[in-house]
Amino acid sequence: MVLSKIILTDPTSVRFDDSGRSPAFFCLQTPLKIDSTLIDELKAVAASRNNTNVRLCLHKDPDAAFHEMINLEHAGKYYKPHKHPSKGESYHIIEGSMAFFVFGQDGEVLDANILDAKNSFMYRVDLDTYHALIPLSDLLIYHESKPGPFIREGDSLFPDWAPNDTDPESSKQYTRELLGHLDIAKLNEVPGFNLE
Repeated sequence: MVLSKIILTDPTSVRFDDSGRSPAFFCLQTPLKIDSTLIDELKAVAASRNNTNVRLCLHKDPDAAFHEMINLEHAGKYYKPHKHPSKGESYHIIEGSMAFFVFGQDGEVLDANILDAKNSFMYRVDLDTYHALIPLSDLLIYHESKPGPFIREGDSLFPDWAPNDTDPESSKQYTRELLGHLDIAKLNEVPGFNLE
């Protein structure tokens, strides 16, 4: 027996929560390890739920003082810029690639990067800083870490200058504009955002 082994189908290992922005598994044990088998399980869960985004939270619950998550996200969805007034956070790419943007308070793009698992694979953003990510690969898996606890009201603040996800055409156009800040030779090949 391996004490640190996490099994997504084992209720003594994880607690499943489908009430958040994406389905989440909260790890109930420590120590724990993340390996390719566990990532494959996470992919299978996402596929079985119609390719939804899914998270593996390495902390036990939203009240934990420190949050670490393995996020599995799909391309073609809109991820609205936001900021956390009292929390910075770090992103470490495990698989795939993403565009990452930092904005000024009025929405101007201050920094635009492509992150992937081999080259530029980690990014940290400070508290009270607007930021957004866009998956560039069909499937993006990354490790996110930030202080807890999760505060439902006010943990993430969304600006007025970015479109809401209720208007698919304007959010898609805004995403195209953001991608224009990057040196992507084949922008039309970004999944879900063909410019033609």
